[in-house]
Amino acid sequence: MSLIIKMDAIKTEEHLRKSIPYIMNEKKTGGLCFSNSGITSEQIVDTFFLTKQIHPTLGTRQGYHFKFSFSKDETIEGEQALLFIKDWVDEYLAGNYDYACSVHEDREHMHMHLVFNSVSRKGGKYRYEKGDWENVIRPLTNRLAQKYHTGPLKEKNPALDYSTDYDKKKGNMTGRERVERDMDECILLSKSYADFKNRMVRDFHYQLREGVSREHGVYLALTPPGRGKAIRTYRLSDGYMPVDIDRRINAKKEKTLSQKSVKRTKTASKLDWAMSRNYQFVPYKEMSDYQKAMVRQVLEARRLYRRTGTPLYLHEQSVRVVQRMKKDTKQSGIYIKRKEVRSTQKELEKVMKQSRRNKTL
Repeated sequence: MSLIIKMDAIKTEEHLRKSIPYIMNEKKTGGLCFSNSGITSEQIVDTFFLTKQIHPTLGTRQGYHFKFSFSKDETIEGEQALLFIKDWVDEYLAGNYDYACSVHEDREHMHMHLVFNSVSRKGGKYRYEKGDWENVIRPLTNRLAQKYHTGPLKEKNPALDYSTDYDKKKGNMTGRERVERDMDECILLSKSYADFKNRMVRDFHYQLREGVSREHGVYLALTPPGRGKAIRTYRLSDGYMPVDIDRRINAKKEKTLSQKSVKRTKTASKLDWAMSRNYQFVPYKEMSDYQKAMVRQVLEARRLYRRTGTPLYLHEQSVRVVQRMKKDTKQSGIYIKRKEVRSTQKELEKVMKQSRRNKTL
């Protein structure tokens, strides 16, 4: 069991206005949220900007977003997690900054969000000083972890490179170029998009995660061996998004078949996350809001199936077995419809009332 903290700066007003509603989303929090600046997201955002007007400062940073993530085997309850983050904020910010915090339980691992203003209620801007992690954040977090019986703060692996700069050269290639080279090699070896993902993990030793961005659509987050931070495929050159990978693999297949003089009707490219076999491909950016929502629901459903550790075909098999049992019991006369149960219950009540009357007489 362990806990990790990620700290990000909010650099634009638009980003700040979106961050508060995101962390306070009722679907994600289930009511486990708190703020010292208001009740609704609109009130909290207004308070943030009112503080900025009262105490004007220089600079572009609008706020800060801290993310606290527990490991998957953590057993802390949501209410306790909220108390954890509130205690952490009370000691770290000491009531000097507007903030909002929440607990999200919509993922495999419970995690908490904290967004606070860049400007203090007393004037002046927040500054993260050198040594704050070792002298303030780490001791505070580990002390609260002990209080709430959770795992301690996970330390970074000194053997890994946690830099997000994939443009920095190491040898003759940048980190970005190495990722693209490995993906090119994997595409040549892969038979399908699903096979590509498996090979990147098994043969190239990458950590891989699939996600959906409102702006870019479906993407892959790839962490190369020896690095601690992932790079998303929409930050690579053109031709490395999931739909491009699938297209390139299918184009390679068609080329191989043509070389063998095998005539086969061209079929539309098929991704393993598609909703049906009979469809016309539409880029994510061109989809309607409803279609985008459906794509996200399909990916979320697949994630939930994986979370149980049971393949989809076994879930479907279980449903068929239950339906077969229901049919067999009905044929044996055991199955009784709900209406029949109600009528039988009414008849029984009548008999019981009549017997009571006979006893009184």
